[in-house]
Formats: sequence, structure tokens, C-alpha cells
Amino acid sequence: MPLLPKTSGVDAGEAAVISLAWQHRHNALLSVDDKDGRKLCDALGLTRTGTADVLLAAARAGLVDFESAVTRLQATSFRLSNAVLKELRSRLQP
Repeated sequence: MPLLPKTSGVDAGEAAVISLAWQHRHNALLSVDDKDGRKLCDALGLTRTGTADVLLAAARAGLVDFESAVTRLQATSFRLSNAVLKELRSRLQP
């Protein structure tokens, strides 16, 4: 296993999922939104995505209305910065 950055911000459940993905790293895809979890995945060279990318893919496929889904997400504890929202909206444009 490669040298890892400080991982104190990764909770036990996330650490377990990342550990399992490491064991299957050649064909694993993780959905990770937590900043520390993303850093750890990157340090390990794991392929990852997140809620924002899944939402963008679903909107592009016509499965969800992007703005409606963002509004619903913002009503939860999930947070997207204005910069990330702007980037996602620009990536939605043909």
C-alpha cells in the first residue's frame, strides 16, 4: 500500500469501504463526497466519483431535472459550493 496522507478525518465506515475498494482497485469505483475521503482515494489511486458527478450524468441522460435535484439536495445536509454548481451547470450545456 502506498504512503498515505493523514487520514484522521475519515470515519470508520468510509475507511472500510475504501479498504474494500483497495482490495478490488483494478475494477472499483467509489462514490465519495467527503473531502478527506476524496484525498485518501486520490492518494491510493482509486477511481472515484461523487454525488455531483452522478447527478450530472443523470441529468445528461434525461433521468432527472438538474435544477430540481439540486434544490432537493440543498434542502438536506449535503452542500455544493456556488463554484461547483457553476461548473456543473457549464458542463450541462451542449
